[in-house]
Order: sequence, then C-alpha cells, then structure tokens
Amino acid sequence: MTRTGTNSCWTSPTPGKRAALADIVDGWIDGCKHSGFNAVEPDNLDSWTRSNGLLTAGEALAFAELIIARAHTDGLAIAQKNGAEIAEQGRSAGFDFAVAEQCADYAECQSYTAAYGNEVIVIEYSPSGLATACARWGNMLSVVRRDLNVSAPGSAGYVYQAC
Repeated sequence: MTRTGTNSCWTSPTPGKRAALADIVDGWIDGCKHSGFNAVEPDNLDSWTRSNGLLTAGEALAFAELIIARAHTDGLAIAQKNGAEIAEQGRSAGFDFAVAEQCADYAECQSYTAAYGNEVIVIEYSPSGLATACARWGNMLSVVRRDLNVSAPGSAGYVYQAC
C-alpha cells in the first residue's frame, strides 16, 4: 500500500523494513544490557491504533517478536507496554511481563492479568486511577502513581505514590 499526501509518502511495512528498524532498536537494547539493566520496556506496541489503518496489530507483533528475541539474547526480560487488546498475543510472542499505563482508568487491568497473571506493573497518572487500581489490584500487582513527565525526585511536578 502506498499513501501519498501533501507532505508524506507511506509504504507498507515489510520484513526487510522491520529488520532494519529492529537493528536500530537492538542497539538501544544492547545499551541497556551494557548499562546493567535487567529488563527493557519498548513503548508504542499499540502504534497501529493511531496509524489510521497504515499498521495492523499483526505487524506490530511481528516487529515486537524481533526485539523480544534480541532482549532475550541479551539476557534481559522485556515488557509489553500498552495494547491491552492484544495482551494474550503479546504473551505468546514472548513478552515476559506487562507495564500497564492507566489500566484502571481505562478498565484494562483484567486484560493484562488474564495474560500475565501478577506479572503486571500498573502505572496510573491520576489520583482516581491510583485509588481504583489500589482497591482492585493493589493486593496482587505493583501499582504506582507517577507524573506524566516521569520527573526526577525533588524536581517540580514530581509525583510518586504506591499502594
């Protein structure tokens, strides 16, 4: 598929394009390994939901499988972030755990726990989301409230709460 517009051209993702992009992300994953991290959390698995039909969930998962393989080769765990509607497929693709942003606010925590059990880290950004997540999931999952900018402690706007 080709899409043209005023300032854009788009061609469908191909295995070669996914591999080229994975080569870039693999370097970032390697950097995490060399910096001593235990896990990585690539964002935007759910990019297809914002692509106006240019990407599919299957294409996102095909790319995810490439970077999952690299993380595991590097001895790192890798988290699915977002994409609650494909949590089961994400787990099958090889993600080890999930980072669920605002799953209480969006009533998605159950989708993640169905796929990952208690291997879910819940990040909420609102007081109400934190309260809901703590009441429903706090005895099972790691639940924290953070500020949207993920500010450093001591800086203006820094928020960190947990239950």
